[in-house]
Amino acid sequence: MKNKILILALIILTGLLCFSLFIVFERNKQLEFLKIQLEEQEKMVSDLKKEKQDLTSETNIHPIEKAVQECMKQENYTTAGMSKCVDDSVNDWNGEIDKYFSLLKEVLPNDKYNLLQVSQEKWENYKEAQWDFLEAALSEKDGTMYINILSADKADVVEKRAKDLSGFYFELTD
Repeated sequence: MKNKILILALIILTGLLCFSLFIVFERNKQLEFLKIQLEEQEKMVSDLKKEKQDLTSETNIHPIEKAVQECMKQENYTTAGMSKCVDDSVNDWNGEIDKYFSLLKEVLPNDKYNLLQVSQEKWENYKEAQWDFLEAALSEKDGTMYINILSADKADVVEKRAKDLSGFYFELTD
């Protein structure tokens, strides 16, 4: 009888030991996964800080602005070419808006993010109204230079929003 109890106790202890080892193994896998995620987030933060430093440095200009300058050199400063370069930058600035809007979603609590969504919707309405105004105000002006002025003014509206969102993101994450 004593041997049976000892064997039963040994089986139970062996089972508990195996279960404990399984739990430790699973925790280690979870910790390793979390470590990898943390490293990825740290790299992303580091990249964004570098981007912020690049954007705030007096000697550096934003990559989109640099791309516009390079595009204009290729287009030989024709009216249509310059306008195309600036119009293309609007897509790039919209991409920046989307990028920082997504990043802000990750760092803002839901109630604050909901306010940002409302703000973005109102900004979209403002952008459309401002563009309508700019087109109406400049459409009656004579001279091809007003085509470029209109393109630049429209791009300025989107560029400002992109820079505002990126600046806000960096304020929250510094």
